[in-house]
Amino acid sequence: MIETVSYPELTVIGCMVEAGPDDPPAAIAAAWEHVFAADTGATSFAAVSLPEESGKRRDLVGFLAARATEIPAGMVRIDLAAGRYLRIVHDGPVSGIAEGFARLQGHAAANGLALSGIGLDFGHRPGLPDGRHELHLALAVQLPALA
Repeated sequence: MIETVSYPELTVIGCMVEAGPDDPPAAIAAAWEHVFAADTGATSFAAVSLPEESGKRRDLVGFLAARATEIPAGMVRIDLAAGRYLRIVHDGPVSGIAEGFARLQGHAAANGLALSGIGLDFGHRPGLPDGRHELHLALAVQLPALA
């Protein structure tokens, strides 16, 4: 079931991965290994997909943090504004996550909803096992119509 949810401002600290359309996904797995190996005490992990830039896909894989959290060496921080997201739960293999995001995109298109280009995936755990993931696509901010 696809639903609309609201989130407050979110801070994610982790490793940025930039890849072209033909690059292998090994860089993402390596980034996750770095995040899981870091001594951060984190228990909530997230992948943030950002809008493409210069033809490259950009993903930050990391952990949810307080804004004042120290940034470990080799990592960066991103602060996401509060906003509304389309959400779907994916229970199953990691390989099916892309299909979940495609369903969210299809739902947005079918309902005339503009997307911001930001995606969230909560549910990654050390070892990257299959399991429950909450997938989100951020809705674009829409100003109220003037009458």
